[in-house]
Amino acid sequence: MSSQLPIDCFNEIFECLEEDKVTLYSCLLVNRLWCRISVKILWRNIWGFKCIKVSSQIRNTLISCLPNESKDLLFKNGVFIPTSIPKSPLFNYPSFCEVLSILDLIIDEDLYNKKVSKNQKFNITPLNRNYLITQEILKMFMKQISLKKLKYDLDIYGSKIPNFINFPGAKDCLKNLSEIRCNSNIHSEFFYQLSQICHNIQSLTIEFGITISDGLKDLISSQNSLRSLSFMRYDVDGDDDYDDDVYNDDDDWDDYDDYKHYTKIVSSLTKHSSTLTTLHLRGTVPLSFISKFTNLKELVISFEYETFFITFKKIQYIIFPHLEILKFVLKCPKVEMIIKFLENNGKNLKEFHVNKHDKSLNLAIAKFCPNLKSLYTKFNDKLSTLKVILNNCQKLESIKISCGHLEDKKLLEIIAKYSPKSFHELKLRNYEILDSEDLEHFLIVWRTRISQKSISFIISSKNKKNKKLIEKYKKLGVIKKLEYKPELVL
Repeated sequence: MSSQLPIDCFNEIFECLEEDKVTLYSCLLVNRLWCRISVKILWRNIWGFKCIKVSSQIRNTLISCLPNESKDLLFKNGVFIPTSIPKSPLFNYPSFCEVLSILDLIIDEDLYNKKVSKNQKFNITPLNRNYLITQEILKMFMKQISLKKLKYDLDIYGSKIPNFINFPGAKDCLKNLSEIRCNSNIHSEFFYQLSQICHNIQSLTIEFGITISDGLKDLISSQNSLRSLSFMRYDVDGDDDYDDDVYNDDDDWDDYDDYKHYTKIVSSLTKHSSTLTTLHLRGTVPLSFISKFTNLKELVISFEYETFFITFKKIQYIIFPHLEILKFVLKCPKVEMIIKFLENNGKNLKEFHVNKHDKSLNLAIAKFCPNLKSLYTKFNDKLSTLKVILNNCQKLESIKISCGHLEDKKLLEIIAKYSPKSFHELKLRNYEILDSEDLEHFLIVWRTRISQKSISFIISSKNKKNKKLIEKYKKLGVIKKLEYKPELVL
């Protein structure tokens, strides 16, 4: 009797490895079955490998999958296909793709340009040859896959991109898109045609450029159930030393931030006020339209200047009854505005992130956010408000602290003594050295806790001296994991 597992079991097991690219890659060499399953998963979003060499290999593989008529067309136009590119690939790799990144398809200039003799002449420029390669790859994609995600970021060098929405099979390929990331200044006709095909986009990310295509409004209006929206804009400078008397109402702010730039988009979003649950704003995007979306569950704002929080004056009074996640990633509104917002909306918050050092704010977190599970904030040297938060937020599971100036022994003692039973994850930013004696004392205390939950440390710097100590308490089940992450990631 064969001990071979059914293929469905292998498929289910390998699905659990989707985020573990290294392990999946190692499975390619086991046997043909494992290879086929791994390849299918790896190529779902093949653009996740951010490496120039890998990107080149991906494009070579796609070129090898082109039909013969496309290869003949490229050859006739002086496109040199390196001999290293296999003529007969093992799999039809494009058929596995669920994500298409247009920018990653753009070919490096001269990479495939054929070396010609004096007797050979081609009436096509190297740039147009590269355009031709991109065109043929896009034609191949449109004919055989059904995409879930499209990334259409414009190249900063202004590379020409074929209008692939008119290619054969494009309607079937694009009709099931659920996620789009794009620039606002892509030609309007593309957005208009896409609006006739796609009606079930759930996640939309827009990076605003100098112009906004009229067709973008049509695309937004045509969706049935938009759930997640991200706005990004990085072309306006701000000033942290702003004065309320200068920008004291929306009209003043509208002129400052060119608010009219967004009016056509905001009006098309109104129909999604009941379905939109996630909103991310980055760069220099006005805030006043947020009040229309009272069903939000997640609000993330990443502004580099406090200036852009002027319109938060009105937002602080709006009730968001379903809001569970609130993050001010870089700068944040004035403390009194945040406190008022938490008074109105803190009860349902499960995750709160604020990059601010203020005692009154931390006390407000303890008072108005009893159901928090995850928190990032800053504390002063005395750490008195940390005790209050740990006592009041009894559902807290994880806390991230920026603590370069804090005393590590005192911090660990407070966490060990006052953290609730649910607590199991400590993230430390700007932490240079975690003293071994202080760490072991903390772990001894933690081991005797009634909750018996193993703790995870996520720290922004390594300390080789603690390695043996960590391994010892891992074996004892006190430490679940120790992970090092760069400060920007952590």
